[in-house]
Amino acid sequence: MRVALTGAPGTGKTTLAALLAPTFLVHAVRDLAEACGALGSKEGDGAHPVDLDALLQHVQGLSPDMLIEGHLSHHLHPDVIVVLRCAPGTLRDRLEARGYGPGKVRSNVEWELLGGVHAEIQDAGLGVPILELDASSMTPEAMAERVCAWRDEGYAASSEALIDWLADATHLPS
Repeated sequence: MRVALTGAPGTGKTTLAALLAPTFLVHAVRDLAEACGALGSKEGDGAHPVDLDALLQHVQGLSPDMLIEGHLSHHLHPDVIVVLRCAPGTLRDRLEARGYGPGKVRSNVEWELLGGVHAEIQDAGLGVPILELDASSMTPEAMAERVCAWRDEGYAASSEALIDWLADATHLPS
């Protein structure tokens, strides 16, 4: 089973992946991209572009039993997807603490506010089970327990409503 662990930068993907490493074979998108030569040179905003076609080809040659962590992991033909979400204000604080510049903070917070990951999943036509977790209201340990429980339940499709930050005016920028 190929599990994608995705979400905006700062939602806690790497922290959660580290907690899941004892029970999943975990690979980071960045490491996979670097291993197959799909990681481009650093750009002005500090990001490294990734050749998704080359990365997908590489990943398809690996064992399908893995968890792939990274905000591009949902592009790698997963069987199931864990999406980490984070309240926009909390996400802004986390990204500022990382030293992200104002433009990069703003674009990532807007992406989260609008549910950008879900838009990409929908655009790609991925009809796979999705588990969405609110990383601003759950501890990493609680999220790890929920992911393991979901796995043990056979990755059942969730009937829970997706998080909609726009529905709650307290999450909107002032």
